[in-house]
Amino acid sequence: MIASKFIATAVAIAMANCVAPQARATAPSAPVIQTQPVPAGPKALPQRNVTRFSDGLRCMDDMMYRFGVRDVSMMIEEMQDQSRRLGAGTRDMMVSAIADMTRRSRGVRLVTFGSDNQNVVQLLSIAQRLNDFKVVPQYDIRGSITQFDEDVTRKQASLGVSLLPSLFGARVSSAKDVSVLGFDASVVSTGDLALVPGASSKNTVVVTRDDKGVGDGQAQIHNGNLSFSFDVAHNEGVAQALRNMIELSTIELTGKLLRLPYWGCLNINVADPEVQREMEDWFLSMQGTPELTRFVQDQLRNRKFYDGPADGVSNAATADALAAYRRGVVMGDAGELDFELFKAFLLRPIPKAPEKPFTAEKTTPGQPGTAGAPGKEIKLSVRVAKTRYRKGEPIELTVSTSLPGYVYCYVQSPTTGKIQRIFPNRFMRDPRLEANTPLLLPGAQGFKMLAGGEDVKQQVVGCLATEREVYNDLPPALRWGDFEDIRLGTFDDIRDAFALVAKGPVSLEGALIDVSDK
Repeated sequence: MIASKFIATAVAIAMANCVAPQARATAPSAPVIQTQPVPAGPKALPQRNVTRFSDGLRCMDDMMYRFGVRDVSMMIEEMQDQSRRLGAGTRDMMVSAIADMTRRSRGVRLVTFGSDNQNVVQLLSIAQRLNDFKVVPQYDIRGSITQFDEDVTRKQASLGVSLLPSLFGARVSSAKDVSVLGFDASVVSTGDLALVPGASSKNTVVVTRDDKGVGDGQAQIHNGNLSFSFDVAHNEGVAQALRNMIELSTIELTGKLLRLPYWGCLNINVADPEVQREMEDWFLSMQGTPELTRFVQDQLRNRKFYDGPADGVSNAATADALAAYRRGVVMGDAGELDFELFKAFLLRPIPKAPEKPFTAEKTTPGQPGTAGAPGKEIKLSVRVAKTRYRKGEPIELTVSTSLPGYVYCYVQSPTTGKIQRIFPNRFMRDPRLEANTPLLLPGAQGFKMLAGGEDVKQQVVGCLATEREVYNDLPPALRWGDFEDIRLGTFDDIRDAFALVAKGPVSLEGALIDVSDK
């Protein structure tokens, strides 16, 4: 009975559609004027690709700024897809992640090349030729998509119903697919092409896609005993899951390389056994070596508890500053530099600094115990080996100060005319210079200064000296990496920027070099 009514209704509709329309009298139509439509953009607003780890990248940027990270240079090899099935721009994803992670701190400088897959030795040779100072990145990131297993498990169900198949039918189906994607990456020192111990990332992402309706899928990244879950839009699929995994690897590699508490940016509980084990590995690798003392001196100076050299040699000011720091984190003022104190530097909020930092004894050779009065300008000497150089000839200069202080040296690039910092640098990170102790640049450091460039007749070098370390207080224009163009045009501009944060006199001394073709 129901089928008969359905057939009758369908026939009636069909006959109604077959009736010819009645003729109507129509007035003559007006002439049509064709106009060009007004150009309009897409109706859909542009969407920024925000991933599960976007906040983590910004967190790492703030962390590098807080820990005073600077002058770390990296390069990235082409990241191959060993599965040969995805075709995603893995290397470009990591480039974007590092760019987001260095907006404020500028702690890491990434050197990029073309997309061709060259040998790392060739890439280093190209980097050296392109740089005015013949420097190469310190580290090389290498990695690849090591696994892509599609449809590891697949569950499918369907239900169909039909009423007179020639007229009506319906079918409902549901399918769930699970794919597994793996990415491995590590950091290599370019000096000897040796793997940096512990600086590796091994992540696997499990992507679950539900084809029922238009709902989104789910993905879960597995990293050892840890896991991270996030949504995967149905029209983005595995590529979006790969981007999340790349950003996680970027955070992980940077934290492990620089020994930063990166797990805080991933919302991982510090009590997790893997986190505790990693911190212990870092501590044991430095225990009993000058590296541990240097780490403490650098962090105490960065946090304004200490004013002295970060040379790995303990002194009375280091001990006093360390005791004050222990009191600040409520650990008592006595005790060794043990694992618990090391963890306090990594994990606890920075305590309030003393009114004045504990200052290492400032002495002048031949006059033990003498020191400059606070706020006294440091006399700075900058001498070049000669005032006239042939084009392409190596330049050497000697810098010395009348009192202990912190020295920053800059040179005008022979090719761009921009000013770049040459000291401190990735080879010699401590800007502290003791009184009447000459500093030779470049000396044994791994860079070169060559005179001249295309149509360059004169070149300027200059150094500044301050009583205290001011790098972390400098404006963004001066926080660019070593051997990189800064965003100020003259040496006087640099001195003025230093003076704003130094809270004391800033010395500036320079030298002018004449350049000839012969």
